[in-house]
Amino acid sequence: MKRLQQLIQATSIGFISGITAITPAQSAEEVYFNFGVFERGIPTDSLATFAADGTVDSELAPYITRFPEERQQELRELLGTPLSEIAAQLPGQGELIRNPYGISQLLYSPIGESVLTSLGEIIKTQGRQNGKLAIRAAIILAAADSEGLSLINIIRFFPTGVMRIDLAEVLALSKAIDANIEATERFLEIAANSSQGAATADPALDYTALPVLAETPQFNVVKRTLLLEDRNRDRTYPADLYMPENLDAVQGPIPVIVFSHGYADSRTNLEFVLAARSVAAHGFVVAMPEHIGSNNAYQADLIKGLNDDSFAAMEFVDRPLDIRFLLDTLEQMNSTQFQGRLQLDRVGVIGHSFGGYTALVTAGARVDLEHLREPAICDPAADTEPDNLNLSLLLACRVLELEASPDTINQLTDGSLADDRVGLVMAFDPVSSLFGDEGTGQIQIPTFMLGSSLDVAAPIVLEQLTTFERLQTPQKYFYVGDNLSHTTALTKLIWNVVNPNSTVEADFDSADAWLSSIAFSLVIAHGKVHLLEDESYRPYLTSAYVEAVTKPPFKLHLLRSLPDEL
Repeated sequence: MKRLQQLIQATSIGFISGITAITPAQSAEEVYFNFGVFERGIPTDSLATFAADGTVDSELAPYITRFPEERQQELRELLGTPLSEIAAQLPGQGELIRNPYGISQLLYSPIGESVLTSLGEIIKTQGRQNGKLAIRAAIILAAADSEGLSLINIIRFFPTGVMRIDLAEVLALSKAIDANIEATERFLEIAANSSQGAATADPALDYTALPVLAETPQFNVVKRTLLLEDRNRDRTYPADLYMPENLDAVQGPIPVIVFSHGYADSRTNLEFVLAARSVAAHGFVVAMPEHIGSNNAYQADLIKGLNDDSFAAMEFVDRPLDIRFLLDTLEQMNSTQFQGRLQLDRVGVIGHSFGGYTALVTAGARVDLEHLREPAICDPAADTEPDNLNLSLLLACRVLELEASPDTINQLTDGSLADDRVGLVMAFDPVSSLFGDEGTGQIQIPTFMLGSSLDVAAPIVLEQLTTFERLQTPQKYFYVGDNLSHTTALTKLIWNVVNPNSTVEADFDSADAWLSSIAFSLVIAHGKVHLLEDESYRPYLTSAYVEAVTKPPFKLHLLRSLPDEL
């Protein structure tokens, strides 16, 4: 992110400097860089030649020569690299970039419209209008071209003849990125110091000698799939149960934990399945519902033209109701199939991303509509500020689509989606700022959150830190993940961008596997302590534990409250 910010800023400054020194040249197809009343056009052919072989002609030279050689190479790569090569590093995305129809579907979806409107404030038409429609046309045509989708190809296919780049908007974006980077780096420094300080006050134990719970299973695990039919909502969806093979071997009540997957994901995600099996191997029943209105199959149907959206806005309500109906079903099954041993009066709910939102709602969080109604938050054409440079708002702001239904809005704002059977909530990289102060303060049960320092989808300072600050429950835990992103694939991609010459890539898989084992162990330990009141697992819930067992570059720190510096 820092290198991207530097490139944006350097590009802006270079072109602004050149604007005042050179008179405009005429060209049929040009990219104009505007800064107030000043403007300068560069022929698209000059940029295309530079992207192709590095040639800097007389039209481009006054700007490019202002950059260090390293920045010139970065700009050339930025212009000419097919986006499919970048997207290929994310599961399933490389194929999408090569599918013009699928891209068209995404760009016409509500989230696509919001992204294009925001981008159109930077990239404008020849007539200085928001470039939303022209950008969409250019992206679709470039994707259909034999040379594929790249920035230079998007410029070629921009339909108004002149593409205008508003450098004032570019600089505002650059400053907002810089502000968020600085805030994140400062927060990480404070969090690390606070966690390390707290570790010295924790009980004196050899924490490295504690068993890694995820690697020391107690029971063999079996899977069972249910097909749930909620007739009140006309909604049928599957859920997988992972449980000890021999329930009779489990002593005492059997705790239940529900996993809620994220937007455009699925209960069959391999990482979730591994987590579920690890937890179930310690005497839990883990239930994993499929949220059919916001999973990867729903998004795939959009790309195929079977839907007109990447998720249904009613998912803000349906997701927590999926969990409620699942728990109702388990209550019905408990006496006949589990000998009444399932502990359903105090269950845990885990969620990632949109699933984190889901988990927090079941725990009592309420949507703050007044916050979302602020123009600076949900208006895609709003001025760029650090607080709205948050991709998760593309999802969160779609709550406002439900305002036409007062009953639905009441469910989101009056706490009726909470489930009093939930006794522990664990939210990984949650979309959560939409709850506001009052909505977050309704949670009164133990709450475990994890935020990732390189999360570009749900930024840690704007989302998880804000939510943690607002929590009123005394039993709250904030795990801060250094050099982690929203998903494993994004962590690997961003780490390679930020550290292009690093040797970490070779060790990434083993480091990620180790960190996953620690994360699964923390879930098990929190479940044992907060659901079963087994205090023997309390040492795992300390700063001393995560400071002792996690290692750079993927280090965890634990906050139980906000340090005074924040």
